[in-house]
Amino acid sequence: MKESEVILKRQSTKLFFKNGDTDFFFNWLLGIGEVFGFSHGELYYLAQRLGKSPKPSTWKKVFLSHADYLAQKLSNPDLSKQSKAQYYLAQTYSIRSAIQFINPFSEEYLPTVQRMEESFKKATYSLKAPIEELTIHYQESYLPGYYLHSGDDCPTLIMIGGGDTYREDLFYFAGYPGWKRGYNVLMIDLPGQGSNPSRELTFDVNAATPISLCIDWLENKNPKLNHLAIYGVSGGGYFTAQAVEQDTRIQAWIASTPIYDIAEIFKKEFGSSLKTPSWLMNAILRLVGNLNEAADLNLQKYAWQFGTTDFKKLLMRFLRGQRL
Repeated sequence: MKESEVILKRQSTKLFFKNGDTDFFFNWLLGIGEVFGFSHGELYYLAQRLGKSPKPSTWKKVFLSHADYLAQKLSNPDLSKQSKAQYYLAQTYSIRSAIQFINPFSEEYLPTVQRMEESFKKATYSLKAPIEELTIHYQESYLPGYYLHSGDDCPTLIMIGGGDTYREDLFYFAGYPGWKRGYNVLMIDLPGQGSNPSRELTFDVNAATPISLCIDWLENKNPKLNHLAIYGVSGGGYFTAQAVEQDTRIQAWIASTPIYDIAEIFKKEFGSSLKTPSWLMNAILRLVGNLNEAADLNLQKYAWQFGTTDFKKLLMRFLRGQRL
């Protein structure tokens, strides 16, 4: 696999970096900068520091260093609440950027996630956002999330991300915009998302069950719950499709993209891989890692999210169980 190639293609236009996975995430950061936190100049400055072909370790180092720089700016006692909020938001997503290229099996992973969460709490406090941290009991563990409450009579939106999602990401997608428009917004990490796999909550064949539990939580929180919509991006377009099919309490569905057959997508992306013996496939993947470190990290992350170490078995198991 070449340096420029990706495991799952997610965009066609190249912005800055040679590697598609790196460039996709940079594009996402520019989108955040349209709403809050980063400026585009700030991001392109970091991109110039990284160069066109940064290794994952370099990407991690640069963004964690930038988070430290922002911490120094935040030490100024004369900062206004609004300035603090913007610095904390930029710091949150700087750390989030580093997490994207940290091996989830490593010892540094969870402490870095916790650092991001702490920065996010300080950001929302500075914004005076009516947001609370929550957990929803699921199996023998819990699903972490945030709930932004604008009012009992306000419409409510459940925000669901995709395969590379943390609950803090959902504040950018729907939490902040929803708050400014008078919505209640529930932002939740489903099994397989965020840091949930570290508690053995990996991707499952039916996302409708945990989403229905989220609706139960909302009904208990707000007895006046009405006008309930659900919004899914990327893989969330599939997870929310499952929920809409099974739970009639959902009154509106927004999906980008609405995926009705995830198995077909995997066949198109990994078709040749499915014909390769597992031992050969895993050997090829080790070679891929030597040529493209970003791809290697993504493969490790996907295996972690699905609760396996064998990528071929992951694909076969997924194709057998994942069909709407």
